Amino acid sequence: MKSLGILGLVLLVFLVANDASPLNKKKFSLRERQMVMGRLSHGLVPKGKLDPNREKKSVEDYFTSMVDNFDDSNTATYQQRYWYSDQWYKPGGPQFLMIGGEAGEDPYWVEEGDLEWTQLASEVGAMVFLLEHRFYGDSQPTGDLSFNSLKYLTSEQALADVNNFITGMNNKFNYTNPRWITFGGSYSGALSAWARQLYPNNVYAAVGSSGPVQAVVDMTGYLETVYYALNSYDPKCATSLYNGMIKLNQLAKTDSGRAQLVSTFSLCNDFPTDSDNLAYFYEAILGNYMGIVQYSEDNVGAYADVYTIPQLCKVQTDSSNSDDLAGIAAVNNWLSGGWCLDIDYQGYIDYLTEATAGGEDGDYRAWIWQTCNEFGFYQSTDSSLVIANMTGEIVIPVDWYVKQCAQIYDASYDNKTVYSKVDATNNQYKGQNGFTGTKVVLPNGTNDPWHVLGVLTATNNKVYPLLIDGTSHCADMYSASPNDKPGLTKARASVRTHVLAWVNE
Repeated sequence: MKSLGILGLVLLVFLVANDASPLNKKKFSLRERQMVMGRLSHGLVPKGKLDPNREKKSVEDYFTSMVDNFDDSNTATYQQRYWYSDQWYKPGGPQFLMIGGEAGEDPYWVEEGDLEWTQLASEVGAMVFLLEHRFYGDSQPTGDLSFNSLKYLTSEQALADVNNFITGMNNKFNYTNPRWITFGGSYSGALSAWARQLYPNNVYAAVGSSGPVQAVVDMTGYLETVYYALNSYDPKCATSLYNGMIKLNQLAKTDSGRAQLVSTFSLCNDFPTDSDNLAYFYEAILGNYMGIVQYSEDNVGAYADVYTIPQLCKVQTDSSNSDDLAGIAAVNNWLSGGWCLDIDYQGYIDYLTEATAGGEDGDYRAWIWQTCNEFGFYQSTDSSLVIANMTGEIVIPVDWYVKQCAQIYDASYDNKTVYSKVDATNNQYKGQNGFTGTKVVLPNGTNDPWHVLGVLTATNNKVYPLLIDGTSHCADMYSASPNDKPGLTKARASVRTHVLAWVNE
């Protein structure tokens, strides 16, 4: 009996480890490295990990913010989390504010001393602050993510939070001649630029790294950039992906082919034949390449030397692969962590519909809401360049993304609604070609798929776009490395020059 008990325990562990346990199948979950609308589980700007045993050098606190900054009749407030550190501060020094984005925050940005902005803070004697974005992490205005509550989740409300926070900190610390410089990356990079544009009386200058200030529903430029990045590194890599996709498309059209694909990609389910699950499958497969290109060789965690374009192409074109489709499967296996690939579109929709405030699932629901309500940013395969060089056909149409807004949130968010919301965003902030902020530096990397929506050409004589050859998303925000490309080193020096000039004006 004892030996049978041990055998049963071993079997249970085996089943759980291989995702075969019925208990594991009850709750849908996203893979850690599964790309969802351009976002991985850590948010659009990955953070390094702080030593839990370190000597803490920051203070965590909460600021009383308005739930609605634009309705005087609504007096409801919420507690918005922030951190600050005075470890580099010198009396009379400036104030640096890192604006939080589409994920819960932690003290990383205000405690890690070798980041680009904290090195600048040390040089100029700045007090550093980090403000968590409303509806992410612990900063929950209503305590839920219902459709009625999400009307308060907008970039406009978030920017008003930033403005009010700065005023509050001026009072708290009795700053008599403050010079607030905002920082941010990705979505929060756009927020940083917009904060200077909308609130120049409180925001003295801004750095907005990889900030997509242009909203667009059909972001065809995303996968076009992925192709260019792979092809630039190794044309054989890009060609292998394309040839593998052609074969995949052919197999997906027959019963025998679909059965082969179930085995090839270690699917948890039968291979999908309906359009929704099929697009969901293709998003998972192409997302492997999207995530690597987006962060390749950023100096944070495994992106510096593991999750990189060279490593990706090495796996894709390995001589042990039987063909190019096997290369795609090898990439998927490399990034899957050994788990089967769950193609369950309805499970995905239910997961996002039921997600609660705070935590990883809530952050996904909040961010996708912002894409539906303001930005779009849908990485479709509707580009002729992508079809001819990467996918072979339209495998993820933009309408597949748009209809999720109605399925997840409310039926009122149809195609017309989403497009009109995105138009309203561009009318409000003026887009990448109409940006009116001044004293703003805007770095972008050519390998970063988001750079296509950034300010790439100066819109006035005090806007400073920096296009960094061969670098990825928010690369300039992290610590310098001897392996950095010359353009990245030059861009960091340029950011420093601008910040020093603003501080010393």
